[in-house]
Amino acid sequence: MIRLERKELYELVWEQPMTEIAKRYMISDVGIRKACLRMNIPIPKGGHWAKILAGQTITKPALPAKCKGKSFIEWKERPSDQPVKKTSALDLLVKKIAKERLPFKVPNRLINPDMLILAAKESLSRLTNPNYPGMAVTVAGQLDIRVAPANVNRGLRFMNTLIKLVRARGHRFESNNKGSYVIIRGVPLKVCFRERTTNHKVEHRPFQDFERLPNGKLIFRLDGRLKAEWLDLKTQDLEDQLPKILAKLELVARQEEEYEEKTRLWRIEWDKERKAQAERETRRRQELKDFKQLLDRAKLWKQAQLIRAYLAAMETSDADWRLWANKKADWIDPLIVSDDEWLMDSDKNIVLG
Repeated sequence: MIRLERKELYELVWEQPMTEIAKRYMISDVGIRKACLRMNIPIPKGGHWAKILAGQTITKPALPAKCKGKSFIEWKERPSDQPVKKTSALDLLVKKIAKERLPFKVPNRLINPDMLILAAKESLSRLTNPNYPGMAVTVAGQLDIRVAPANVNRGLRFMNTLIKLVRARGHRFESNNKGSYVIIRGVPLKVCFRERTTNHKVEHRPFQDFERLPNGKLIFRLDGRLKAEWLDLKTQDLEDQLPKILAKLELVARQEEEYEEKTRLWRIEWDKERKAQAERETRRRQELKDFKQLLDRAKLWKQAQLIRAYLAAMETSDADWRLWANKKADWIDPLIVSDDEWLMDSDKNIVLG
């Protein structure tokens, strides 16, 4: 059991990420965060370690003099042979991206705007959409942005930084009449920037009791099969989550590739099975046809044998009739090729019933 005084824990959480501390002790990084909150210990904000890796200087807040409750904490050290919970693929990718020297910082003003941003800015400044009261909405074919006029600038600055990040990672950003897309290795991921709305009761409007008005809460959203969204948190603004957003987009693109590959292989197997079923059905029908033909020929042969047996047992001096009867037996016998002048166009099975 290790005892950490309040000041020691304060120094520890500012020396290394909580995920690294959690590897040493039998407690999660969430548990470490909760312990710091109970002991009134300031903790690094989201994106802190990414900024450190990027070479930025961060001022560490002072440790408050007082706290309620205990001024120490006791944790068990993790045994060396006990594995730490495996870091998720998303967390690993976030760390990898955060280490790169990319323009994660969203500036306080719009700097060097992309052509997509300029078009969206013009659209948002002069258009209103009656379907979204109180909102500035871009037109089809532009960046998909829908916010209150007061948040237009923030939305443009965020999207401008995101576009630059996407391209810096070797991907593409496109907009068309169907929406805005981050294109990663040919995989289109539909995204949008939104301000959430709240229902407000309206008076004296027939067939309408409520209207949805913007409430100031901004989100960046990934639509499609694998949905995700990011918004302002208590400890982290939306602008500080760009490494996490970029990592999620790349991870989703990879998952979509895997899904498409699985779908492709499934379709191949399905086509094989469908073809095999069709071949089996064709074979079954042919077998049934061949068997019916066999059965019909056997019946005809049996009828021919019956006629011949009858003629052998019959006593008659009419040689012409006996010749006629034998020819009829030969005509229906499938083992003998014999034509009949009068019955040649008739179906033997129908004739014999």
